[in-house]
Amino acid sequence: GRPLTFYSLGLAVEQAPNRESRITLGPERDRLNQPRVRLDWRITDAERRTLRRTTELLAQALGQAQLGRLKSRLPDDPQAWKVYGQWHHMGTTRMHQDPTQGVVDANCRVHGLSNLYVAGSSVFPTVGIANPTLTIVALALRLADHLKETLA
Repeated sequence: GRPLTFYSLGLAVEQAPNRESRITLGPERDRLNQPRVRLDWRITDAERRTLRRTTELLAQALGQAQLGRLKSRLPDDPQAWKVYGQWHHMGTTRMHQDPTQGVVDANCRVHGLSNLYVAGSSVFPTVGIANPTLTIVALALRLADHLKETLA
């Protein structure tokens, strides 16, 4: 006899690093005659499985707690899912000690160049869903300390 209440739920999952996803410079030019960026973002079966399983576990938990029911509207074909990014530019200049695995070293210095550093979330080797602002600030401060020491 109680009125039904409906809620819409959106889920976000972290992506594992994927060498097939990449950013390159394309043939098209912008108004300053610079090459435009081309994004090739790949979602893997691992992310699809994680999203589906998360939905299943949440549905079970809601039912067991008698808090409600969850009806998933995920299409059966994972390729048909609507996938959106969180617009955090992370992982494009990954930090790694090995130049074949990353772009910058632990001090955010581009491998093979003595005077080029990158400060920002692009150096993150993995990404999360939360806003990365505090980690970016911490990396920038750490880089500033390193540069101050190096240039002294």
